[in-house]
Amino acid sequence: MNRDERDRQRREQDMLRRLEELDRLDALARPDEVAWPTRTPSPPRPGRRGARTITAVVVAALAVAGWYLGPSLPGWVDYLVHGDPDFRYYDAAANRTANPAPAAPVTGGRVRPAVPLPDTPPDDRYAWIATQADGTPVRFDPCEAVHYVVRTRADVPPEAQEALSRAVASVAAASGLAFVFDGYTEEVPTDERGRGRSLASGAAPPVLLAWTDPVETPALDGPTLGDGGPLFAPGRDGRDVSVSGQVRLDTVDLLRDITTPEGQDFAQSVIMHELGHVLGAGHSESDDELMAERTDGRTSLGEGDRYAFAVLGGGPCGGVG
Repeated sequence: MNRDERDRQRREQDMLRRLEELDRLDALARPDEVAWPTRTPSPPRPGRRGARTITAVVVAALAVAGWYLGPSLPGWVDYLVHGDPDFRYYDAAANRTANPAPAAPVTGGRVRPAVPLPDTPPDDRYAWIATQADGTPVRFDPCEAVHYVVRTRADVPPEAQEALSRAVASVAAASGLAFVFDGYTEEVPTDERGRGRSLASGAAPPVLLAWTDPVETPALDGPTLGDGGPLFAPGRDGRDVSVSGQVRLDTVDLLRDITTPEGQDFAQSVIMHELGHVLGAGHSESDDELMAERTDGRTSLGEGDRYAFAVLGGGPCGGVG
């Protein structure tokens, strides 16, 4: 077999994998057919931490509180979920995306269909980070896409790329919000990200998903695997609106077993948890939810998680003033 034939076979195999992934993503896009991860990670090995803490941080005007996607060759799952990264790179200093890929047009109303609201679970199964005067949670405008960028690090393996791709797709499916990947960034996550920016329409930075470590981010020292939260701005109707946010993920502990299926599932669940904070979900009092403060490896959404994500993705259109 010559080199051209080998290259052709590799291209054909890659295309088959991509077609299979398109079928999977199409199922994720239908709320009534979402298949949640069910694999349970193996028990912690002796000497490792068991239950681990996941922190919610809100970054707002009042101070609220990756994963490596190398811009060289993306994994095939990432290519299908996010598009070709070679055409997009987010410039944090200029707060803009260079050579942005065209997003799907919004023809009025929601970008994606709303997720049917499940029955209301007990109060201990869900919580909100912030609420309006009427008690409803502060949330994103569902008639606008949630743009996000990924902070790159050379020490994060491709398996983490797969975990983040699945996490974003799962949260999008559970909330009914449209997530748009704006590219990679070298922006370093900080406690102050978003403070002092002009948050007029179109001026908010995209959500930052950043792989970091306890040296760079002291808040992740100890058992904390990650933190995340939204950035708020005043809406046109006087109500607050989520317009951006940040997730910080600890490479030291979170990626320890990332090369195993169990480790990938665990990383996905933590990323989904932190994205839940970006949406506006707080910590549930019940340990039977993915949004519980401490995790022992749960990889599927609980009834409170599904309810909270559907509510947070079902807000009114309007945007910032």
